[in-house]
Amino acid sequence: MTKKVQQNETSDADIITAYKAGTGDLSELYNRYANLVLGSCFKYFKNKPDAEDAVSGIFSLVSKKLKTHEVESFKSWLYTVTRNYCIEVLRKNNRQRYKISAAESMYNDTIFHPDEVEDEVLIAKLCKCIDALPEKQRMVIALFYFKKINYKDISDKMGISWDKVRSFMQNGRRNLKNCIEK
Repeated sequence: MTKKVQQNETSDADIITAYKAGTGDLSELYNRYANLVLGSCFKYFKNKPDAEDAVSGIFSLVSKKLKTHEVESFKSWLYTVTRNYCIEVLRKNNRQRYKISAAESMYNDTIFHPDEVEDEVLIAKLCKCIDALPEKQRMVIALFYFKKINYKDISDKMGISWDKVRSFMQNGRRNLKNCIEK
């Protein structure tokens, strides 16, 4: 059951053609389909503020894509764009959450706070794993955790950039965690 376009209502295709020619805008399409897009976004995000933000992002994306894409059935195409946009935002948010939780885990694990560890076996294993690290990672870990020197001072002391210190620290921590978990 398709809705017939009323005599005074411009078709989606005519609005798109005028938009591509630079003589029209997409406000009519927004008015027609904003609630449909909002409903679809709500299914993905489960809350109104995120769904409303997505509607803005989707129509912004649609305005860019319509200039280069040929669209035969706007409603179907819009639904596909909406679905893909929502899935991508959810994936991006999930990756961010994973990165944050992994970083929090790395900084909160007791294996990275050796002065708080009381288990003799774990301390011995930690020392063995530290000795197995590549030299620069081992030096950065030792200076930071045992000598309590900050990244900037380690950078100055070792003659390497702050970013390199951070890289050696992250890689060293990851290698320590993997070694200890074996």
